[in-house]
Amino acid sequence: MSLCVPMVVGRRFFLGAAIAVAVALAAGTANAAEIPQEWRPKERWCGFNLLGMFCQTKMAAGDRRILGYFPEDRFQWMHEWGLNFARLPLDYRFFVKSGDWMKPDESQLAKLDEAVRFGRRHGIHVQINFHRAPGYCCNDPKEPKSLFRDSEPLVAFTNLWSILARRYRGIPNDELSFDLVNEPAPISYYGATPSNYAVVARSALKAIRDEDLGRFVMSDGWSWGNRPVMELHPFDSVAGESIHCYEPHGLTHYKIDNPNVKGPCPCWPPKGWTNGVEWLEKNYVRAWQPAIDDGTFLFVGEFGCHQRTVPHQTYLAWLEDVLKVCKRHNWGWALWNLDGTFGILDTPRTDCDFEDFQGHKLDRAALDVLLKYK
Repeated sequence: MSLCVPMVVGRRFFLGAAIAVAVALAAGTANAAEIPQEWRPKERWCGFNLLGMFCQTKMAAGDRRILGYFPEDRFQWMHEWGLNFARLPLDYRFFVKSGDWMKPDESQLAKLDEAVRFGRRHGIHVQINFHRAPGYCCNDPKEPKSLFRDSEPLVAFTNLWSILARRYRGIPNDELSFDLVNEPAPISYYGATPSNYAVVARSALKAIRDEDLGRFVMSDGWSWGNRPVMELHPFDSVAGESIHCYEPHGLTHYKIDNPNVKGPCPCWPPKGWTNGVEWLEKNYVRAWQPAIDDGTFLFVGEFGCHQRTVPHQTYLAWLEDVLKVCKRHNWGWALWNLDGTFGILDTPRTDCDFEDFQGHKLDRAALDVLLKYK
């Protein structure tokens, strides 16, 4: 595979981009090139989020995920299981030098190149996403400036996407796609709204299209991936939207958001319901009906249930119902995550039988449910 080396961004580019961004912010819009909309995946994407460069620090005690790179064996195992997709949520801080947003780190980008190669080698579609972007992350710590209100982080964000688009130009959409930024949400500190998120999305898309017109690019849904960004419809810029399903939140994050919560883990299906699929249709899928109606490509880019606190049989029942919904709507899916507290390898669960797998503890029952709905 031939990978283009990114050009060093100079002061002239920075000033020109800053002016363009300022104009877009002032106008409340940004022009996007006319995008070819014909391409769609030939088969449903089914796989995992790989968290090797998701965060520079571990998120929770007992988290055994890989930190700082993507091992090839994860791609190989997914292929052997008959899966075909890996989403790579990235922390931009891995890819810039000494915290300087405008100085890309070639040695770190080379690790991303390696993950792209592993995907191509093992038949796994790789989707690159910024989980932490300059000026925005749904997790702490807070960024010093806002991607949605300040020009400097938006310039840096669009520059990073320009670098990646140029770097991977020529790799087919069958093998690589982009997902702009993880879970844009109305977090007051950042001042994000659907309208100014649309400005960010279209600005990033223009940077990508200027380098690679045909790249397949997605947007996460608004409000932590819970509803479509109708301000981007009809989709004149991105080609699809990513749904994130952690509903009902009280179940999937039981004792995670609030360790002192009283009472047992919520049941599944919820009280008063005998069919979990229908609960999900009414209480979750309904919000996506406008995007379904206008034919937007939809994909469940994240879903999962924390495994330390939720009984295994409850988790398996919830997991199967979410996958039934995906199958019903012909949506692909990517579990958050492969390794770790929401995954199937080396989870902290104590109430199920693990299978020894390549030196890891594998939740075989959960994997079997996933493979049933690939």
